Amino acid sequence: MPTVRKDFFLDPKDRLTEQERALMTSMLADLLGTIAEEIRASLPIGFVAANDEDGQQLLRELTDAQLLDHVELIALLLRRADEERISNAIRVRSNPRGGFLQALIADDNEAISAAAMALILARGRRRNRLGQPGIEFEDLSDDLAKALALSVAAQIRRHAPGVASREGHLPFGTAAEVLLRSRDPRKAVDGLTAVLVGALSKAGYLDENLLEVAADEGDVAFLSHALGERAGFSGANAWDYLADGSDGRLVLLLRLAGVSREFAAKVLALLGDLVGIADLGVELGRFDALDEAKARSVREWLQLDPAYRSALRTLGSDHGDRAV
Repeated sequence: MPTVRKDFFLDPKDRLTEQERALMTSMLADLLGTIAEEIRASLPIGFVAANDEDGQQLLRELTDAQLLDHVELIALLLRRADEERISNAIRVRSNPRGGFLQALIADDNEAISAAAMALILARGRRRNRLGQPGIEFEDLSDDLAKALALSVAAQIRRHAPGVASREGHLPFGTAAEVLLRSRDPRKAVDGLTAVLVGALSKAGYLDENLLEVAADEGDVAFLSHALGERAGFSGANAWDYLADGSDGRLVLLLRLAGVSREFAAKVLALLGDLVGIADLGVELGRFDALDEAKARSVREWLQLDPAYRSALRTLGSDHGDRAV
């Protein structure tokens, strides 16, 4: 009953859609299944049960044990689901020119061409045979990767045949450590996007023409990183202001990125209803009214370490983390 009561009174706008829930569940199950496969591959012969759990079974068991309730994990799953939702909606309504990342592969600047190729390949690995997005082990932070690897290893150990409950743990812990040592954080898709955006910025390519092409193609992951680069803070912070764009958050990001009013209007028209904006006129008015002092204050706030900002919020001082 407590769960039903919470769900009944929850504001509908705060609920996950069925599409978001299904996609997040599928991505997490696939991630857990991949981790399990890597751990099993490192175990001695005979340690793995004949009826190996699939990703969905691992998801159910680890959820029941409350081993998947990590804020960072849920945030990452939600971000990927929202990227997919927004991107698909934009492609339906816009007229994409097509393939701006592919075009960058042929650029004379080797840093740009190599970074574009690396990002395209990484994104391809994060699509299953049905074209649905996914998350790879490298996309996780060190702490989250360790937590998931050890949780999966422990669950596999529970089903090991012919091993007493107090014995045989070392091979499973070792297998998880082998997986963690093989992990290369440089292959994280966010990191590869940041490398490309940095190379484009250094070469002077990160102008409104490129941003508009990315927006028209629905590449909101690239767009958020690009706006963040221009604004002087991380792509993760920029994504938060783009994906939850109401109450002046998206126009604040656009103002911090130094874009023109014309470009801001195009982005608002393209993304507005997809990121919670009900009145484009009001938001454009906020863009016009935002002064440099306010923009500078927010920029400085977002350049702070996230742990510092979190501590300030806990202490009741979060004045820098407001929109306009």
